[in-house]
Amino acid sequence: MKSLTDFEKIIKKDKIDSVLVQKNNTMIFEYYRNQKMKEKKHKIYSVTKSILSALIGIAIDKKFIENINTPIIHYFPEFNKGKENERITIKHLLTMTTGLHWPGNNGMIPSKNWVKFVLQQDIKYPPGNEMVYSCGSSQLLSAILQKATGLNTEDFAKKYLFTPLGITDYKWNRDAQGIAIGGFGLTMKTADMLKIGTLYLNNGVWKLKQIVPYRWIEESTSSKIKTDDHYSYAYHWWNITSDNQVGRIFLAIGHEGQYIIVAPEYQLVTVFTSSFKDGATRPLQYFKDYLLDP
Repeated sequence: MKSLTDFEKIIKKDKIDSVLVQKNNTMIFEYYRNQKMKEKKHKIYSVTKSILSALIGIAIDKKFIENINTPIIHYFPEFNKGKENERITIKHLLTMTTGLHWPGNNGMIPSKNWVKFVLQQDIKYPPGNEMVYSCGSSQLLSAILQKATGLNTEDFAKKYLFTPLGITDYKWNRDAQGIAIGGFGLTMKTADMLKIGTLYLNNGVWKLKQIVPYRWIEESTSSKIKTDDHYSYAYHWWNITSDNQVGRIFLAIGHEGQYIIVAPEYQLVTVFTSSFKDGATRPLQYFKDYLLDP
């Protein structure tokens, strides 16, 4: 690891709002652009997806959902339009491989019923064949969680994840149907993002209690779909695949440079919140350059 002083100098010059670095469960670096950033609930955008993944794992463990191979028509019988639709499973939603056409958030957001909008899309690929990054898949997962548990996704998170971790100051926006936005709805403090990363580093255990099943931590963060020469995708978590770093690194990534980065072999968790309009991958480069070097 290079000098943390040099690390601080370079991030101060960039559009980074906060950074927390924890090694061996001890905070070794803490940076906030100003005092306001310490208390601010940051828009974490698609980091929401990775937290939703944890909730799906908890719901399966508690038998609310049978397993990841459950067809989604079990929850949306109106979607049963043919054999290809019948094949789409919760796993396909988690890996973004439903095969459904995705016109982007600009198509979904103005619609009055987001779930219906996603389900009405044509099947473009056989399920499981192609990854197409889609907030629509995440919205269906949030809707399934709500249907399966009888609780809103936010209430389920509060009961089984946030309260056990001591996360109390957050906001989870909902769509017009009252479904928590699975793809990008959360705002939370940097310190609470670090708790999520720490939970995953410690195999789902928090204060000696198993919050997320160990097997789910392992399965949901292990590479499933190679997306390019640099990254692969798991169950709403990313993996770095291109570098010669020691061991596996998995991460939650949000728009404008929001990151939870977990490097188990280094016993390292790093969180960035940022306000990039472009260059949003720079925090990850800083992580590699300043925190991973021996």
